[in-house]
Amino acid sequence: PQNILIMLKVFGFLFLLVLPARSFSQDGTVIEKTTYTVHDSVWSRLQSMDAGLAMKLKDSVDFFRITYLSDGLKVKGFIAEPKAKGIYPCIISNRGGNRDFGMWNPLSILYFLGRMANWNYVVVASQYRGNDGGEGMEEFGGADVNDIFNLIPVLNQNPKADTSRIGIEGTSRGGMMTYLCLKRSCRFKAAAVTAGMANAFLNTAARPEMESGVFAELVPDYTANREQGLKDRSVVFWADQLCKTTPLLIMHGSADWRVLPEESLELVGQLYAAKHPLRFILFEGADHGIREWRDERFVQTKRHFDYYLRDGNPLPMMEKHGK
Repeated sequence: PQNILIMLKVFGFLFLLVLPARSFSQDGTVIEKTTYTVHDSVWSRLQSMDAGLAMKLKDSVDFFRITYLSDGLKVKGFIAEPKAKGIYPCIISNRGGNRDFGMWNPLSILYFLGRMANWNYVVVASQYRGNDGGEGMEEFGGADVNDIFNLIPVLNQNPKADTSRIGIEGTSRGGMMTYLCLKRSCRFKAAAVTAGMANAFLNTAARPEMESGVFAELVPDYTANREQGLKDRSVVFWADQLCKTTPLLIMHGSADWRVLPEESLELVGQLYAAKHPLRFILFEGADHGIREWRDERFVQTKRHFDYYLRDGNPLPMMEKHGK
């Protein structure tokens, strides 16, 4: 009996060791996918904002809500894809904000994800762990970056997705998440960042509430490791580590107070020095969402993804040249 008891304890210990690995091996598995039904009131709001887009989306794009696994956690997300049969390049879209603030909502799903899907892309987006009924707790640029990478196997399960052509984009906090992805991987054929946080030290100095209400609450062990936690989330400290085969479009509004344009300006200087393929647009007088130049923002984003992601054009020559 004593030997049997010992064997049972050993087996139980080994089972606990194996269980997390087995769960993590399923990361990216879609465990639930349902058609996302948009209420008439949301269509009416979109109609008032952009009647042409509303008309196009109703005829051309399907929307789905998904639950998928990331680090063994059930995470919520969305897919927008063309209704027409075919195989399409893909875009991973990274939301801004934190927790409930900035979550994908019915209007933003249509206005942003639907718009890109209407360009003939399969678009996928995460709410990040711990949000919208998902498990775990987001870390504002920590382990939750895995929630983005685990969207790649989500795309692998979609028959309309050409996963040899994946792009990535994000706004504000989503820009920071995009930079973190480009540091870890060369998988992405093109990337676009709008008003992305690039220097958390500048950000918290300009907005102390970001430190007390976001970083201190979400970044693990923040009090003990403040400097490292901020550096880990500030691309200006590792700009030369971004994948140089991913051409990058950075856009920022000169009147942005949520993320100062100085953050992007500092980064752009470093990227040019590192000869990273880059296009930078500073929109004069534009706010955080570049609302004053929103149509031009979308034109530039589509052009960037069509040129490098859809059509696979070669990277620009970043060495000095010409007559």
